[in-house]
Amino acid sequence: MKQTIILIFVSLTAYGLSASDQQPTTWTNPYFYYHYNTPLDLPTQKVSTDEKAGNQQQLFTNYNDHSMQNTLGSHVVLLTTCLRDLKTTKADLVHTHSEVETVKKELNKLKENSQFNSTSIQILANAMATVENLKKEMITKTDLAHTTQRLDETHASRVESLKKELKSSQAKMETMLNVVESVKTEFTHVLSSFEAMKKELNANAASSIGRMPKSCDDLQKIGHRKSGLFSVMGDKTVDNVYCDFTKTINDTGFQKVIGHVDVKTSSVYFHAQRSSPYTTRNTVIPFDLLRLNVGNAMSVTGIFVTPKPGKYLFIYSGIGEIHVVARVEMQLKTATVDWSRIGQAYGGITHQTFSLQANLELAKGDQIRLMLLEGAILDNENHYTNFIGQLLEEEILP
Repeated sequence: MKQTIILIFVSLTAYGLSASDQQPTTWTNPYFYYHYNTPLDLPTQKVSTDEKAGNQQQLFTNYNDHSMQNTLGSHVVLLTTCLRDLKTTKADLVHTHSEVETVKKELNKLKENSQFNSTSIQILANAMATVENLKKEMITKTDLAHTTQRLDETHASRVESLKKELKSSQAKMETMLNVVESVKTEFTHVLSSFEAMKKELNANAASSIGRMPKSCDDLQKIGHRKSGLFSVMGDKTVDNVYCDFTKTINDTGFQKVIGHVDVKTSSVYFHAQRSSPYTTRNTVIPFDLLRLNVGNAMSVTGIFVTPKPGKYLFIYSGIGEIHVVARVEMQLKTATVDWSRIGQAYGGITHQTFSLQANLELAKGDQIRLMLLEGAILDNENHYTNFIGQLLEEEILP
Protein backbone atom coordinates (compact mmCIF):
# COMPACT_ATOMS: atom_id res chain seq x y z
CA MET A 1 0.00 0.00 0.00
CA LYS A 2 2.90 2.30 0.82
CA GLN A 3 4.50 1.66 -2.58
CA THR A 4 1.17 2.43 -4.28
CA ILE A 5 0.90 5.79 -2.55
CA ILE A 6 4.52 6.63 -3.57
CA LEU A 7 3.75 5.75 -7.20
CA ILE A 8 0.63 7.92 -7.20
CA PHE A 9 2.54 10.79 -5.61
CA VAL A 10 5.24 10.56 -8.26
CA SER A 11 2.61 10.59 -11.00
CA LEU A 12 0.87 13.64 -9.56
CA THR A 13 4.13 15.49 -9.18
CA ALA A 14 5.11 14.81 -12.79
CA TYR A 15 1.68 15.90 -14.01
CA GLY A 16 1.76 19.08 -11.97
CA LEU A 17 5.16 19.95 -13.35
CA SER A 18 4.01 19.36 -16.92
CA ALA A 19 0.90 21.46 -16.33
CA SER A 20 2.89 24.30 -14.86
CA ASP A 21 5.16 24.23 -17.87
CA GLN A 22 2.12 24.62 -20.15
CA GLN A 23 0.64 27.59 -18.29
CA PRO A 24 1.52 30.97 -19.73
CA THR A 25 3.31 33.42 -17.50
CA THR A 26 1.43 36.65 -17.69
CA TRP A 27 3.90 38.65 -15.65
CA THR A 28 6.68 38.01 -18.07
CA ASN A 29 4.80 39.56 -20.96
CA PRO A 30 7.12 42.25 -22.29
CA TYR A 31 4.33 44.70 -22.92
CA PHE A 32 2.77 44.24 -19.49
CA TYR A 33 6.12 44.38 -17.76
CA TYR A 34 6.97 47.64 -19.38
CA HIS A 35 3.70 49.45 -18.69
CA TYR A 36 3.34 47.99 -15.23
CA ASN A 37 6.81 48.95 -14.03
CA THR A 38 7.12 52.20 -15.99
CA PRO A 39 4.88 54.94 -14.59
CA LEU A 40 3.19 57.36 -16.86
CA ASP A 41 5.31 60.42 -17.38
CA LEU A 42 3.24 63.48 -18.02
CA PRO A 43 4.89 66.52 -19.47
CA THR A 44 5.80 69.13 -16.90
CA GLN A 45 4.16 72.53 -17.16
CA LYS A 46 5.09 75.66 -15.37
CA VAL A 47 1.89 77.30 -14.05
CA SER A 48 1.59 80.70 -12.48
CA THR A 49 -0.30 81.42 -9.28
CA ASP A 50 -3.08 83.13 -11.15
CA GLU A 51 -3.52 80.20 -13.51
CA LYS A 52 -3.77 77.76 -10.55
CA ALA A 53 -6.57 79.81 -9.10
CA GLY A 54 -8.36 79.87 -12.42
CA ASN A 55 -10.49 77.39 -14.26
CA GLN A 56 -9.31 73.78 -13.75
CA GLN A 57 -10.84 72.82 -17.07
CA GLN A 58 -8.58 75.29 -18.79
CA LEU A 59 -5.53 73.88 -16.93
CA PHE A 60 -6.28 70.31 -17.99
CA THR A 61 -6.55 71.23 -21.62
CA ASN A 62 -2.98 72.52 -21.61
CA TYR A 63 -1.58 68.93 -21.65
CA ASN A 64 -0.76 67.23 -24.89
CA ASP A 65 -3.88 65.43 -26.05
CA HIS A 66 -1.96 63.21 -28.37
CA SER A 67 0.24 61.84 -25.57
CA MET A 68 -2.80 61.11 -23.45
CA GLN A 69 -4.41 59.19 -26.26
CA ASN A 70 -1.34 57.04 -26.74
CA THR A 71 -1.16 56.29 -23.04
CA LEU A 72 -4.85 55.29 -22.81
CA GLY A 73 -4.49 53.09 -25.91
CA SER A 74 -1.53 51.27 -24.32
CA HIS A 75 -3.55 50.60 -21.13
CA VAL A 76 -6.44 49.25 -23.14
CA VAL A 77 -4.10 46.80 -24.93
CA LEU A 78 -2.62 45.83 -21.57
CA LEU A 79 -6.02 45.11 -20.05
CA THR A 80 -7.06 43.08 -23.08
CA THR A 81 -3.93 40.92 -22.83
CA CYS A 82 -4.43 40.36 -19.11
CA LEU A 83 -8.03 39.23 -19.64
CA ARG A 84 -6.96 36.76 -22.33
CA ASP A 85 -4.20 35.32 -20.13
CA LEU A 86 -6.63 35.01 -17.21
CA LYS A 87 -9.10 33.07 -19.34
CA THR A 88 -6.36 30.68 -20.46
CA THR A 89 -5.16 30.17 -16.91
CA LYS A 90 -8.72 29.53 -15.67
CA ALA A 91 -9.25 26.88 -18.37
CA ASP A 92 -5.99 25.19 -17.42
CA LEU A 93 -6.99 25.19 -13.75
CA VAL A 94 -10.35 23.63 -14.54
CA HIS A 95 -8.63 20.89 -16.57
CA THR A 96 -6.10 20.28 -13.81
CA HIS A 97 -8.88 20.12 -11.21
CA SER A 98 -10.68 17.54 -13.32
CA GLU A 99 -7.52 15.44 -13.58
CA VAL A 100 -6.97 15.63 -9.84
CA GLU A 101 -10.51 14.49 -9.16
CA THR A 102 -10.00 11.55 -11.46
CA VAL A 103 -6.83 10.57 -9.65
CA LYS A 104 -8.63 10.86 -6.30
CA LYS A 105 -11.32 8.50 -7.48
CA GLU A 106 -8.72 5.99 -8.57
CA LEU A 107 -7.01 6.27 -5.20
CA ASN A 108 -10.26 5.63 -3.43
CA LYS A 109 -10.80 2.56 -5.52
CA LEU A 110 -7.32 1.34 -4.70
CA LYS A 111 -7.93 1.90 -0.99
CA GLU A 112 -11.07 -0.18 -1.14
CA ASN A 113 -9.16 -3.09 -2.58
CA SER A 114 -6.79 -4.68 -0.11
CA GLN A 115 -4.72 -6.40 -2.75
CA PHE A 116 -3.59 -5.51 -6.24
CA ASN A 117 -4.42 -7.67 -9.16
CA SER A 118 -1.67 -9.27 -11.16
CA THR A 119 -1.63 -6.47 -13.74
CA SER A 120 -1.21 -3.78 -11.10
CA ILE A 121 1.58 -5.74 -9.47
CA GLN A 122 3.34 -6.07 -12.79
CA ILE A 123 2.91 -2.34 -13.44
CA LEU A 124 4.25 -1.54 -9.99
CA ALA A 125 7.18 -3.87 -10.48
CA ASN A 126 7.93 -2.26 -13.80
CA ALA A 127 7.72 1.17 -12.21
CA MET A 128 10.06 0.12 -9.39
CA ALA A 129 12.50 -1.34 -11.92
CA THR A 130 12.30 1.88 -13.88
CA VAL A 131 13.02 3.85 -10.70
CA GLU A 132 16.00 1.62 -9.91
CA ASN A 133 17.31 1.98 -13.43
CA LEU A 134 16.89 5.72 -13.13
CA LYS A 135 18.81 5.67 -9.85
CA LYS A 136 21.58 3.60 -11.44
CA GLU A 137 21.56 5.87 -14.42
CA MET A 138 21.80 8.87 -12.13
CA ILE A 139 24.68 7.21 -10.28
CA THR A 140 26.29 6.35 -13.62
CA LYS A 141 25.84 9.91 -14.78
CA THR A 142 27.36 11.16 -11.52
CA ASP A 143 30.35 8.85 -11.95
CA LEU A 144 30.54 9.88 -15.56
CA ALA A 145 30.53 13.51 -14.50
CA HIS A 146 33.29 12.84 -11.98
CA THR A 147 35.22 10.84 -14.55
CA THR A 148 34.73 13.59 -17.09
CA GLN A 149 35.97 16.12 -14.53
CA ARG A 150 39.04 14.00 -13.79
CA LEU A 151 39.62 13.54 -17.50
CA ASP A 152 39.34 17.27 -18.02
CA GLU A 153 41.81 17.89 -15.19
CA THR A 154 44.16 15.22 -16.55
CA HIS A 155 43.73 16.61 -20.06
CA ALA A 156 44.47 20.12 -18.84
CA SER A 157 47.53 18.91 -16.94
CA ARG A 158 48.67 16.86 -19.93
CA VAL A 159 48.08 19.78 -22.27
CA GLU A 160 50.17 22.04 -20.05
CA SER A 161 52.89 19.41 -19.92
CA LEU A 162 52.74 19.01 -23.69
CA LYS A 163 52.88 22.77 -24.10
CA LYS A 164 56.02 22.90 -21.97
CA GLU A 165 57.53 20.01 -23.90
CA LEU A 166 56.54 21.68 -27.14
CA LYS A 167 58.20 24.93 -26.07
CA SER A 168 61.31 23.00 -25.05
CA SER A 169 61.27 21.09 -28.34
CA GLN A 170 60.74 24.33 -30.21
CA ALA A 171 63.75 25.89 -28.46
CA LYS A 172 65.83 22.81 -29.30
CA MET A 173 64.58 22.92 -32.85
CA GLU A 174 65.56 26.57 -33.16
CA THR A 175 69.00 25.71 -31.77
CA MET A 176 69.29 22.87 -34.27
CA LEU A 177 68.18 25.18 -37.07
CA ASN A 178 70.85 27.68 -36.06
CA VAL A 179 73.42 24.89 -36.06
CA VAL A 180 72.16 23.73 -39.46
CA GLU A 181 72.41 27.27 -40.81
CA SER A 182 75.94 27.56 -39.44
CA VAL A 183 76.89 24.21 -40.98
CA LYS A 184 75.22 25.28 -44.23
CA THR A 185 77.22 28.50 -44.27
CA GLU A 186 80.43 26.62 -43.53
CA PHE A 187 79.60 24.07 -46.21
CA THR A 188 78.96 26.86 -48.70
CA HIS A 189 82.33 28.38 -47.82
CA VAL A 190 84.04 24.98 -48.19
CA LEU A 191 82.24 24.43 -51.49
CA SER A 192 83.40 27.82 -52.75
CA SER A 193 86.95 27.01 -51.72
CA PHE A 194 86.66 23.64 -53.41
CA GLU A 195 85.42 25.25 -56.62
CA ALA A 196 88.29 27.74 -56.50
CA MET A 197 90.77 24.91 -55.95
CA LYS A 198 89.14 22.96 -58.75
CA LYS A 199 89.52 25.88 -61.12
CA GLU A 200 93.11 26.32 -60.05
CA LEU A 201 93.78 22.62 -60.54
CA ASN A 202 92.15 22.75 -63.95
CA ALA A 203 94.29 25.72 -64.81
CA ASN A 204 97.36 23.83 -63.63
CA ALA A 205 96.27 20.51 -65.07
CA ALA A 206 98.67 18.61 -67.28
CA SER A 207 98.50 19.68 -70.88
CA SER A 208 100.54 19.24 -74.03
CA ILE A 209 101.03 20.89 -77.37
CA GLY A 210 102.07 17.61 -78.97
CA ARG A 211 105.80 18.40 -79.10
CA MET A 212 108.64 19.76 -77.04
CA PRO A 213 108.24 23.45 -76.19
CA LYS A 214 110.41 25.70 -78.31
CA SER A 215 109.61 29.09 -76.81
CA CYS A 216 108.04 30.92 -73.89
CA ASP A 217 104.84 31.02 -75.91
CA ASP A 218 104.75 27.22 -75.92
CA LEU A 219 105.44 27.16 -72.19
CA GLN A 220 102.55 29.52 -71.55
CA LYS A 221 100.24 27.35 -73.63
CA ILE A 222 100.97 24.29 -71.52
CA GLY A 223 100.24 26.14 -68.27
CA HIS A 224 103.30 28.05 -67.11
CA ARG A 225 102.33 31.32 -65.41
CA LYS A 226 105.28 32.26 -63.21
CA SER A 227 108.17 34.04 -64.87
CA GLY A 228 111.63 32.46 -64.69
CA LEU A 229 114.36 30.47 -66.44
CA PHE A 230 113.26 27.58 -68.65
CA SER A 231 114.83 25.13 -71.05
CA VAL A 232 113.36 24.99 -74.53
CA MET A 233 114.28 23.20 -77.72
CA GLY A 234 116.42 25.14 -80.16
CA ASP A 235 117.18 24.03 -83.71
CA LYS A 236 119.59 21.31 -82.59
CA THR A 237 120.31 22.22 -79.00
CA VAL A 238 118.52 22.85 -75.75
CA ASP A 239 118.35 26.58 -75.11
CA ASN A 240 118.09 28.30 -71.78
CA VAL A 241 115.60 31.21 -71.90
CA TYR A 242 114.04 33.65 -69.47
CA CYS A 243 110.27 34.07 -69.81
CA ASP A 244 108.47 37.12 -68.45
CA PHE A 245 104.82 36.07 -68.46
CA THR A 246 103.69 39.46 -67.21
CA LYS A 247 104.27 40.81 -70.69
CA THR A 248 102.56 40.10 -73.97
CA ILE A 249 103.93 37.69 -76.56
CA ASN A 250 104.81 40.46 -78.98
CA ASP A 251 106.77 42.36 -76.33
CA THR A 252 110.55 42.18 -76.83
CA GLY A 253 111.03 41.36 -73.15
CA PHE A 254 108.65 38.38 -73.25
CA GLN A 255 111.51 35.92 -74.08
CA LYS A 256 115.24 36.33 -73.65
CA VAL A 257 117.76 33.64 -74.69
CA ILE A 258 120.40 33.09 -72.01
CA GLY A 259 122.42 30.36 -73.73
CA HIS A 260 122.63 26.66 -74.51
CA VAL A 261 122.24 23.84 -72.03
CA ASP A 262 124.92 21.12 -72.04
CA VAL A 263 122.57 18.21 -72.40
CA LYS A 264 123.82 14.73 -73.21
CA THR A 265 121.72 11.64 -73.34
CA SER A 266 124.92 9.80 -72.40
CA SER A 267 128.58 10.73 -72.18
CA VAL A 268 131.14 9.80 -74.86
CA TYR A 269 134.92 10.11 -74.36
CA PHE A 270 138.02 7.94 -74.69
CA HIS A 271 141.81 7.89 -74.20
CA ALA A 272 143.93 5.49 -76.30
CA GLN A 273 147.73 4.83 -76.06
CA ARG A 274 150.48 2.72 -77.60
CA SER A 275 153.24 0.80 -75.84
CA SER A 276 155.55 0.09 -78.83
CA PRO A 277 156.79 1.80 -82.04
CA TYR A 278 154.69 1.70 -85.22
CA THR A 279 156.31 1.78 -88.66
CA THR A 280 153.73 0.41 -91.17
CA ARG A 281 153.06 3.20 -93.62
CA ASN A 282 149.67 3.94 -95.19
CA THR A 283 147.85 1.97 -92.53
CA VAL A 284 145.61 2.84 -89.58
CA ILE A 285 147.54 3.37 -86.39
CA PRO A 286 146.23 0.82 -83.85
CA PHE A 287 146.25 1.18 -80.04
CA ASP A 288 146.92 -1.50 -77.53
CA LEU A 289 145.72 0.38 -74.43
CA LEU A 290 142.33 2.07 -73.81
CA ARG A 291 142.49 3.92 -70.54
CA LEU A 292 138.95 5.31 -70.99
CA ASN A 293 136.27 4.33 -73.42
CA VAL A 294 132.96 5.69 -72.13
CA GLY A 295 130.29 5.05 -74.70
CA ASN A 296 132.35 2.22 -76.36
CA ALA A 297 132.92 4.34 -79.43
CA MET A 298 136.71 3.73 -79.71
CA SER A 299 138.28 0.45 -80.83
CA VAL A 300 141.88 -0.84 -80.39
CA THR A 301 141.95 -1.11 -84.18
CA GLY A 302 142.15 2.68 -84.20
CA ILE A 303 138.62 3.34 -85.62
CA PHE A 304 136.24 5.67 -83.77
CA VAL A 305 132.54 5.30 -84.68
CA THR A 306 130.28 8.21 -83.69
CA PRO A 307 127.49 6.88 -81.41
CA LYS A 308 125.28 10.03 -81.51
CA PRO A 309 125.28 13.29 -83.42
CA GLY A 310 126.99 16.30 -81.94
CA LYS A 311 130.20 18.29 -81.68
CA TYR A 312 133.36 16.29 -80.87
CA LEU A 313 136.93 17.19 -79.92
CA PHE A 314 139.88 14.98 -81.01
CA ILE A 315 143.52 15.43 -79.94
CA TYR A 316 146.53 13.38 -81.12
CA SER A 317 150.20 13.64 -80.08
CA GLY A 318 153.33 11.48 -80.63
CA ILE A 319 157.10 11.36 -81.22
CA GLY A 320 158.83 10.43 -84.46
CA GLU A 321 161.77 8.02 -84.80
CA ILE A 322 165.30 9.46 -85.00
CA HIS A 323 166.63 10.34 -88.44
CA VAL A 324 163.08 9.85 -89.85
CA VAL A 325 160.36 12.43 -90.54
CA ALA A 326 157.04 11.10 -89.28
CA ARG A 327 153.77 12.22 -90.85
CA VAL A 328 150.32 11.31 -89.44
CA GLU A 329 146.93 12.22 -91.00
CA MET A 330 143.46 12.27 -89.40
CA GLN A 331 140.69 11.10 -91.72
CA LEU A 332 136.87 11.17 -91.69
CA LYS A 333 134.35 8.90 -93.33
CA THR A 334 130.66 9.82 -93.56
CA ALA A 335 127.59 8.18 -94.99
CA THR A 336 128.08 10.07 -98.25
CA VAL A 337 131.86 10.73 -98.40
CA ASP A 338 134.62 8.12 -98.19
CA TRP A 339 137.76 8.71 -96.11
CA SER A 340 138.84 12.29 -96.40
CA ARG A 341 141.64 14.25 -94.78
CA ILE A 342 140.93 16.36 -91.73
CA GLY A 343 144.53 17.40 -90.93
CA GLN A 344 148.23 16.27 -90.74
CA ALA A 345 151.04 16.38 -88.18
CA TYR A 346 154.84 16.19 -88.81
CA GLY A 347 157.65 15.14 -86.55
CA GLY A 348 161.35 16.08 -86.97
CA ILE A 349 164.36 13.76 -87.26
CA THR A 350 165.52 14.42 -83.70
CA HIS A 351 162.60 12.86 -81.72
CA GLN A 352 160.46 15.91 -82.00
CA THR A 353 156.88 15.84 -80.66
CA PHE A 354 154.08 16.42 -83.13
CA SER A 355 150.35 16.82 -82.47
CA LEU A 356 147.02 17.19 -84.19
CA GLN A 357 143.69 18.62 -82.94
CA ALA A 358 140.25 18.68 -84.53
CA ASN A 359 136.82 19.91 -83.47
CA LEU A 360 134.18 18.25 -85.65
CA GLU A 361 130.42 18.14 -85.94
CA LEU A 362 129.61 14.54 -86.66
CA ALA A 363 126.50 12.58 -87.44
CA LYS A 364 125.69 9.25 -85.98
CA GLY A 365 127.77 6.52 -87.71
CA ASP A 366 130.57 8.80 -88.93
CA GLN A 367 134.09 7.35 -88.47
CA ILE A 368 137.47 8.81 -87.43
CA ARG A 369 140.97 7.24 -87.86
CA LEU A 370 144.70 8.09 -87.84
CA MET A 371 146.87 7.05 -90.83
CA LEU A 372 150.70 6.77 -90.77
CA LEU A 373 151.63 8.17 -94.15
CA GLU A 374 155.41 8.57 -93.72
CA GLY A 375 158.24 7.73 -91.28
CA ALA A 376 157.76 5.87 -88.00
CA ILE A 377 156.28 6.50 -84.51
CA LEU A 378 158.46 6.00 -81.50
CA ASP A 379 156.85 4.48 -78.42
CA ASN A 380 157.55 2.23 -75.45
CA GLU A 381 156.42 1.80 -71.85
CA ASN A 382 156.47 5.60 -71.53
CA HIS A 383 153.41 5.85 -73.86
CA TYR A 384 154.42 8.77 -76.04
CA THR A 385 151.47 8.24 -78.36
CA ASN A 386 148.07 9.52 -77.07
CA PHE A 387 144.75 9.79 -78.86
CA ILE A 388 141.83 11.52 -77.02
CA GLY A 389 138.25 12.08 -78.11
CA GLN A 390 135.22 13.64 -76.35
CA LEU A 391 131.62 14.58 -77.07
CA LEU A 392 131.37 18.28 -76.38
CA GLU A 393 127.75 18.98 -77.27
CA GLU A 394 125.12 16.52 -78.28
CA GLU A 395 122.70 17.38 -81.01
CA ILE A 396 119.22 16.96 -79.50
CA LEU A 397 116.70 16.06 -82.15
CA PRO A 398 113.17 17.39 -81.58
